[in-house]
Amino acid sequence: MILIGITGTHGAGKGTITNYLAREHGFSYVSVSEFLAREAERGGMKPDRHARRAIANQYRTKGPTALMEAAYATIDPRAERVILEPQYTPAEVAYMQEKGGVVIALDADLRTRYDRVHVRGSMKDDVSFEEFKASQEKEMRSDDASKQNLARAMEAADIQLLNDGTVKELEAKLLRKLKSRELL
Repeated sequence: MILIGITGTHGAGKGTITNYLAREHGFSYVSVSEFLAREAERGGMKPDRHARRAIANQYRTKGPTALMEAAYATIDPRAERVILEPQYTPAEVAYMQEKGGVVIALDADLRTRYDRVHVRGSMKDDVSFEEFKASQEKEMRSDDASKQNLARAMEAADIQLLNDGTVKELEAKLLRKLKSRELL
């Protein structure tokens, strides 16, 4: 099985490359965010970003890879190409790499990312720029292994991509990187 993990800042293009790989290259997709949304709803919570982060951090208190293990367990064993995303801690990135996966990190300018998520209009993205920025700062660094540490997760990724252009440019960058690793 070819396994790809994706980490990165909110609005950087994780969904864009996931959709591209599924549509153009036959990857199946396991969304940790959707897994957490179902958990929130089962618990009677609104499945917004705050609830998803809290549930993810609860999983992480059971062990630094508990969330990835739970999401990984939902992969169809017959799948040949799988995307499992996102990974928000260095331990989650390492877990994916131990499973033979390649992890891609995506980033873009803060204002650009906010504009992207604001336009998308999902329930989890219904926040002001100030709330978005504060949430990003909270998720970027933590000394607590049960909390998100996006900066370190991105540093540990195998491939780094800056999404500073068009969707076509991002897809071309991704394609070059994956072909150079013989993943496509």
